Amino acid sequence: MEKWMAVLDFSGVYRQVRFWEEQENTAYLDLTRQQGTNCYCDDEAAEQIRQKLAGLGPEGIHFLDSGNYHYVTKLWTDLIREPFDLLVLDHHTDMQEPAFGGILSCGGWLRTLLKENPHLGKVYLAGPPRKAAMEDGVSDFGERVFFTDEEGMRRASWKELLGGPGARRPLYISLDKDILCAGEAAVNWDQGEASLEDVFEVLKAAFALRPVIGVDLCGENPERMEDEKEFEKANGLNRLFLEAILAWQEKKYKNL
Repeated sequence: MEKWMAVLDFSGVYRQVRFWEEQENTAYLDLTRQQGTNCYCDDEAAEQIRQKLAGLGPEGIHFLDSGNYHYVTKLWTDLIREPFDLLVLDHHTDMQEPAFGGILSCGGWLRTLLKENPHLGKVYLAGPPRKAAMEDGVSDFGERVFFTDEEGMRRASWKELLGGPGARRPLYISLDKDILCAGEAAVNWDQGEASLEDVFEVLKAAFALRPVIGVDLCGENPERMEDEKEFEKANGLNRLFLEAILAWQEKKYKNL
């Protein structure tokens, strides 16, 4: 994974939460005037965003704004041209059937990706409640999707899951901060109860055991950035994730 960063600003939140300015080799994409993107991404918008991402490639660390734009993970992974697995940490399954047509959405991008991407192998989905997983048909994809709720995520042996026999494909990692409890993250959707430590344990294992193509993070809350405490929480959390990911990539945690 290359040591550079892309910041996709749909809502204008990254004009306020400016942790990214401290990092060299950062591409800032101002998408605030892009139409057809909020929660659902129409075909015209998807094509225009693809053109912008194509010049960057899937490598690196990508910040995607709020969870309304989590579907951009599909657009990033469409650029991968080798077999890969996907690790998703999220309070929601993002595997809902489309409400109308086949439009790409924040609530169903993962289902679309599983159906359409020829290079995608296995998906490790951690965090959603078990009831939601049943309702959204996570089991439709059989053994292609390993699912666990938050409690299972804490108990799971990620060393065995990600480093077992045959599990040698590189990973792309997607994190929605709504998996974290309210004390750790300010998001614009309902959120889970995971701690930062819970999430870090999974990410550390991923970097230790697999080559990582790229990582994206979403879960900002633009509407709460006027609150100084929430602003500091968001800015500090993004900086923490950024520093940790760069350190894990460099050290690779061979001691795990």
